Amino acid sequence: MFKISGVYCAVLTPLNSNLSINNNLHLRHCQSLMQKGLDGLTIFGTNGEGSSFSVEQKIHSIEFLLENRVDPSSLIIGSGSSSLEDAIELTKFTAKIQAKASLLIPAFYFKNVTDDGVINYYRNVIEQTGDNNFKFLLYNIPQHSGVTINFNIIENLLKLYPNNVVGLKDSTGNMDNMLQTIKYFNDFAVFCGNGAMALHTSRRGGAGAITGDANITAKLLSFIIHNFKKEKEIDNFNDLQILIENIRNVLSSHEQISLLKAYYSIADNMKEWNNVMPPLKRIDNPSNNKQVTALLDLVRQIDTLVPPSS
Repeated sequence: MFKISGVYCAVLTPLNSNLSINNNLHLRHCQSLMQKGLDGLTIFGTNGEGSSFSVEQKIHSIEFLLENRVDPSSLIIGSGSSSLEDAIELTKFTAKIQAKASLLIPAFYFKNVTDDGVINYYRNVIEQTGDNNFKFLLYNIPQHSGVTINFNIIENLLKLYPNNVVGLKDSTGNMDNMLQTIKYFNDFAVFCGNGAMALHTSRRGGAGAITGDANITAKLLSFIIHNFKKEKEIDNFNDLQILIENIRNVLSSHEQISLLKAYYSIADNMKEWNNVMPPLKRIDNPSNNKQVTALLDLVRQIDTLVPPSS
């Protein structure tokens, strides 16, 4: 049995016009998401623009959530950084508040790094965090980090820290690689980073999904993953999967963070949602954007298709 499993949303981070974090809107968004059947939230991952904020900003924002009764045990915190000291500081905080886990991207920027170098980065963070019971999910997203978390890295870290390193988020989009990882490592929680692929990996023993598309598909994705073992009893189950694939296809047609925020600026009727951190660029006139319009139409279908009992 996996130590961590289920469906987690990689939460967007709303911003004020001065590019500070809009904590009140962030809180409201987190509260809304948790009412849609999710097992938890991932804060300051890729879709949360985590690499664009300081450790101080992240800690202050997380503390605001906790002060307003967000359960820390429902949170997976993106605590990786190219700065080893920053990664250690944020991970120590994550362990201190008793969050569910750290989602730890390897140090990025330098290319062609060795497996030993990547392992050494993880060793420093895990050992200096100093909590034998705290859980880590490795983050395999080489298209951003430039580092592939391969079998050698996973195997070495599992031998060193069998109680700490419990899983991996795979955002490569490579189905074969995800399935091979699931097959090769017993009781290792492999999370899919793409909501449209989550059903296929879950059928083959995956742990679930940690994905940014859950910002708009939370109810749909949660139902699919929590009910796939009895899909033959659900008449429209295939329609649910087709819908999430269609939503993901639209999201893939544009830079995802700005598209999701533009969507919320219309769906939530709050122009503040449309702020993004540089170097990302906001979508101007989102009400006239064809991708935003397509998402609005698709997301409206979720409540119609997902059974009320979900």
